Amino acid sequence: MDRSLIGAALAILALAVSAAPARGALGPKHGGAITLPAPEPATTLDPARAETAFEATLTEALFDRLYEVREDGTVEAVLAAGPPEIEEDVARIRLRPGALHHGTRPIRARHVVRSLQRTSSAPLASWLLGAFATENGRPAIREVDEETVEIRLARRGLRVDIVLAATPLAIVVGGNVRGRPLGTGAFRGRLDGRGGVELRIFRSAPDRPPWVNRVRFTPPRPREEEVRAFELGRLDGSWWSRSLYGGQPVRPVETATATAASPVLLVPNRARALRDDDAWGGVASAIDRARLERVGLVARRSLGAGLPAPRLPRGRAPRGARLRMIVRDDRPFERRVGEALAGMLDERGIALQVDRLSPDRLDATVARGDWDLRIALVRPPLPGRGPLVGAALAAAGQTDRARRLATQLGDAEVAAEAARQLDVLVLGQERLLLHHRADLRGFGFDGMGRLTLADASFARSRPEATR
Repeated sequence: MDRSLIGAALAILALAVSAAPARGALGPKHGGAITLPAPEPATTLDPARAETAFEATLTEALFDRLYEVREDGTVEAVLAAGPPEIEEDVARIRLRPGALHHGTRPIRARHVVRSLQRTSSAPLASWLLGAFATENGRPAIREVDEETVEIRLARRGLRVDIVLAATPLAIVVGGNVRGRPLGTGAFRGRLDGRGGVELRIFRSAPDRPPWVNRVRFTPPRPREEEVRAFELGRLDGSWWSRSLYGGQPVRPVETATATAASPVLLVPNRARALRDDDAWGGVASAIDRARLERVGLVARRSLGAGLPAPRLPRGRAPRGARLRMIVRDDRPFERRVGEALAGMLDERGIALQVDRLSPDRLDATVARGDWDLRIALVRPPLPGRGPLVGAALAAAGQTDRARRLATQLGDAEVAAEAARQLDVLVLGQERLLLHHRADLRGFGFDGMGRLTLADASFARSRPEATR
C-alpha cells in the first residue's frame, strides 16, 4: 500500500477524538439526546453527493461501506464478510451474514449492486468507478447470488477493497435518499423539510449501536439567537461562540476544532473571460489567501501535505473586467468567501458579481457554462494523496482525469503530477469549530472533519462514596 495512505490513516487516529474512557474514568453512558444547530440547511442525505463537512457527518452516521481503511492503514471488512476473492481481473465480494438495514431486513447483493450503479450519475462519486471495467456503458457490477457481488476490474492487481472503502461509495439500500433513506449505519435519519435533520439510534448496526438515542440538528438560525439558545441550555453546542457576549459561559463549555478538513478551491471557467492564461493568472495573483482567514479558512497553497501546489499561469489583473461568480445560497461559508474575494478584486479594478443560487439553479448554471468563477469544496473519500487529488479533480469538473486516477490511487508520483496540473487556485482548508457542553464525551471531529456522533455520550455522574 502507498505510504501516503498509511500515513494519512495514522494522522486520522491522532486527530480523532477517542470514545474510549481514560484510566480511572467511568465508561460511556447509554441514552440521552444531543441537540445541535445545523451550520447550514440540511438538503441531502446522499453519500454520493456529500460536499460539506456537515453533509459528510450525516452520511457517515447513516451509511456503512463494504470496507474501511483503519488507523494503521489496514483494510477491514464492514458489510463484506471478508477480503475480496480475486481471480485475474474479477473480484467477488461475499456479504456479511446477518447484517441488517434500517428496515430491519438483511442486506442483499442486489442492494449493493444497485447502490454502486446509482453513483454513476453523481459527479463527486462516479470518478471512483473508473477503477471498474464497463459493460454497455455501465460499471461491470453484478449479483451472483443473494450474498455475493461480482465486479470486473479495470486492471489486474487493483486494490478493489480500498476503492470500496471510499466514503461516496457507502451502501444506500433504498428509501428516499434525499429525505429518508435506508442504510445500515449507527443512526436512522430523516430531513424535517425546514433545514434540520433528526437521527435516531439503530440498535442493529453492524459495528455497534451509538451511545446516545437521538441526535437532532435544528434548522440554522442567526448568530445571536443560536448562542443565546446555547447559553440557556436549549442547544448543546454553537458554531459561533462560547457565550453571547464573549464572557465566561454560564455552564462548562469545551471547544472542538478540526485540524484537517476540506480543501477549498477557486475554479475558473476557461471558456469565458478567463480563457487566456494572462487573465486567469492575473485574477489568481490578486487574491491574498491570508485575508480569507477571517471568513473561516486556513490559508494553504496545495491540497495537502506532500502534494505540490497547482501550476498557475503568470499574468496581470485584467483591470476593468467584469466577472460572474456563483455560490450556493444555502451555504453561508461560500457566501462569505465570495464576498471577501469580491472586495479583493475590486481593489485591483475587477468587478466581481457574486450571485447566490439555489442548488438546482447552480448546477444548471454550471452545466450551461454561464459563470466565470465558482467555489468547490473537496471531500477526500479515503486517506492518502491519490484519493485527495482525485476528489479535487472531480470537484473542479475534471471528471475524466479523475477516473483515470482511480486505477492508481496508491501511486504517489501520479498523484503529485495530477496535483500540479489541476487548473484551480487552492484557497486553503476550511476551519471547523464547535463549542459544546463539557459533559459530552467521545465527541469532536475526526481527521476528515466529521463529527464523531456514533462515539458521543454523556458523562456518567460518579456515585457518592459509601459512608
